Amino acid sequence: MLQRFRPIFDRHSHVSVYAALEGSPNLSACEDSAAALNLMRGLPQDRLSLVMGWHSGRLPVSDADLAGLPPVLLVNLSLHGLRLSPAAARLLQDTDPEVVERHSDPVWSERNLDLLLALYGRTAGLTADKLERWIQGLEALGIGAVEDMLLTGTEAWQTMRTSRWADRMPWWTVPAIFDTLPAEAQAECAGLKCFTDGALGARTAALGEPFLSGEPGLLLHAGEALKQMLAAVHSRGKALAVHAIGDRAIGQALDALEDLEGQGLRFPSVRLEHVQFITEAQARRARDLGLTLSMQPNFSGDSLDYADRLDQTRLARNNPFRMLIDRVGFRPGRDLIFGSDGMPHGLGAAARWSLFPPFVGQRLSLEELVAGYGEAPGNQPWREVLIEEATRSVRVLQGFPGLR
Repeated sequence: MLQRFRPIFDRHSHVSVYAALEGSPNLSACEDSAAALNLMRGLPQDRLSLVMGWHSGRLPVSDADLAGLPPVLLVNLSLHGLRLSPAAARLLQDTDPEVVERHSDPVWSERNLDLLLALYGRTAGLTADKLERWIQGLEALGIGAVEDMLLTGTEAWQTMRTSRWADRMPWWTVPAIFDTLPAEAQAECAGLKCFTDGALGARTAALGEPFLSGEPGLLLHAGEALKQMLAAVHSRGKALAVHAIGDRAIGQALDALEDLEGQGLRFPSVRLEHVQFITEAQARRARDLGLTLSMQPNFSGDSLDYADRLDQTRLARNNPFRMLIDRVGFRPGRDLIFGSDGMPHGLGAAARWSLFPPFVGQRLSLEELVAGYGEAPGNQPWREVLIEEATRSVRVLQGFPGLR
């Protein structure tokens, strides 16, 4: 079946991180740990290399493995969690001593994600050429606009605002970075982002039950502290985006938002980001509060990728799109919007996991998927996708790569 679509608007990515990392070593194509280690052993010995695409479950790396590597900063696929080789720790000791000392503490890493993302961007360096190459890659995947959900700082803003995509890259950031930006940048900021839990890849998402390996997940704030933090964010007059993956984190966020609502503290708009394990009762509370759910259809693949850490019941509860749309009444493109988080970008991957998901409750029609992304601004050329039911595959045509 051949379908046409206009370039889409990816509502959740990390422009100032991913574009800075353009051309960095990437482990995503490595079939096993041996291949990953072999790639990293060939990196320069005299400078720090940031390595992307590390799946901690599929490509385990031990302390002994790290000891034999050049200076490597190894970043988890989810951007939550990192490892440093001893050689990298020595290079960073003078400039980032706290990172060296505490990076292996998941609680510290999650609470300082803004600091770490800034470190990633600074290590790689965002340039106009890198940003342009990255944008060209998005265009090849049928993306015509993208939101940066965590601008890494003033230098990144200065680079992005001179891009030909400047009006198609709205950006958000965390309060700590927002407060360091010049007034002009603060005025341009689309909204502020806060975190309530970690990620599945790092086993720090705050689920209702522990991971199979025993990790309890992580709530980043006590309930009252979260309310106080959101009240402080409210004073800046910006829209709010709240990262919450697990049902414990989602419940805590809803409690805080309901409390602020009772105090008359209303944000211009509020998005809940990811909400992969939202329950029906929580979804109804979110709808009653007028919240927008910002989700990633490609994360339905987590129900296969993370079978090593979640039981079948929880794997089936991931990305419950049919419940949200059919029973609670969320509407793609209005109060249910889609992005990729860059894992990976493009309509091809999102369509593959939407049309052929691991569990029926995750299924989205192509019409729902495209509506949830929304059409990018401007009269951009049509794209075509070829959907093959027999092979459960999706290919973006006109020279664009296919995905299975």
